[in-house]
Amino acid sequence: MSKLTTNVALDQFTYPGSTAQQTEFAEKSVSLLAEIINHKKFLSAISTAKFSHCVLLDEHGRAQEVGNEKVIEVIQTGKEWKSTADGIVNLSINVEELKRRVVGVVYPPSPMINTNKLFFDYWLTSGDSLSLAAHWLHEWLHVAGFHHKGGAVDVNDLNYVVGKIAVEVGRSILKSTADKKSPNIGQGYLDAINNYFETVNAPSFVESDLDKSAQSSLQLAFLDLGGDSWQEQGKQYTIIPASSGKLRSLPVPESAVKALKVDVLAFYNDHLPDFLGGTKEGLFKVSINTLDPNSTAVSKNEVTVAIDFKVKDGNYAPGFLHKGIFKNVLFTDFVNLKFDLFEVDKDVDVYYDKVKKVIDSVPEMRTLDILNGIPYLNLATKLFDGIIKAFGKNADDHIWNEMPSLDIAPLLGGAFLRDGIYVIFEERNSKKEKVTTEDLQLKDKELVINGKKITRLPNHLILSVGISASSKSLS
Repeated sequence: MSKLTTNVALDQFTYPGSTAQQTEFAEKSVSLLAEIINHKKFLSAISTAKFSHCVLLDEHGRAQEVGNEKVIEVIQTGKEWKSTADGIVNLSINVEELKRRVVGVVYPPSPMINTNKLFFDYWLTSGDSLSLAAHWLHEWLHVAGFHHKGGAVDVNDLNYVVGKIAVEVGRSILKSTADKKSPNIGQGYLDAINNYFETVNAPSFVESDLDKSAQSSLQLAFLDLGGDSWQEQGKQYTIIPASSGKLRSLPVPESAVKALKVDVLAFYNDHLPDFLGGTKEGLFKVSINTLDPNSTAVSKNEVTVAIDFKVKDGNYAPGFLHKGIFKNVLFTDFVNLKFDLFEVDKDVDVYYDKVKKVIDSVPEMRTLDILNGIPYLNLATKLFDGIIKAFGKNADDHIWNEMPSLDIAPLLGGAFLRDGIYVIFEERNSKKEKVTTEDLQLKDKELVINGKKITRLPNHLILSVGISASSKSLS
């Protein structure tokens, strides 16, 4: 087959409220795509590629197995399904809001490629025209009549493999230009398809029901100092379940009314489910009340504090060390702490800012007498809950949702409330390895792996709890 020069045309481009910036970025990606599909390395790579599934619809909609030469022919001739080959890859693009992990979608026989605005905006911000070019080639192959096996996703079928080849060739093209690009250009497309593939092959969840979403199961543990009065530098200490009988022997104030102080010491990010990669942004909502967990009453004095962070995978987030979140919380027997962890998407920063302004506007937050009640603090909690629904639009944004009950004298299996260091950790790490308290130790205020059963630390939060006697009355 003789070599053809193939053009790429942006026949239609629709972006909500578009400016010249979006149009220029789209045109730049189209120009790069034209260079890629006419490059000898691209054609050579496709000719030798191995596809797990390579099926093309004929003019009557019948699926036919085809070989690598047919794939090259369709691309070089610009042959869209049920259209005449004209040597032009015709792109009709509509940028809109789609489900979170869906990069794009095509509804044959319509030639329209619907691209997720979230991905488009992220690639525009990072200047990653190669990711957009690879994505549009992937979707155009659907327009040309290639489809996934039985409608299911296979990461090694034609569309995905050709998209990966486009990234490899695009990188070599950009490296050879005077305007050299980052070696990570195009990684956005690769990360997006890999994350989407993992998601659709994972156990399904109901997107509208956060309690059935991708929330992680948590364990509550306690630092066993083993007789030491304080952590010694360089020494590793055992982590035990917060329900361990060892905690019973630790002293507590004898006064009827006690005051509680809670500090956050550290948050470690093993991995958050953010398809965009790189630095992860998140938000903790930490709530507290002193309602008897066996009571049917509704707490009128629950209080919320917001903590924001930015952190890369495999690192502790900055800004957590000795971060006092509750002081002078008066209680008798019970304290209930709720930990909500949200992965913050770029498009909901505005909601986070509104939440933070409400929380930061309450100066009494650090000297809180919870049982005496501060009405507008409860109002702040309700406002937070209302705004936080913006995060819940994506089922795996809400990662933690736990309400451990800490009790001076817990029921069998319950968690003790004592002075000391608590650790909340996910039961499985990003390697899908099950994590127990026996796998963890604490050294120099950070968790370390004990033994060789696991290879990565899980997401975890380290807390400091202090209990003191109070002379105040609850009446």
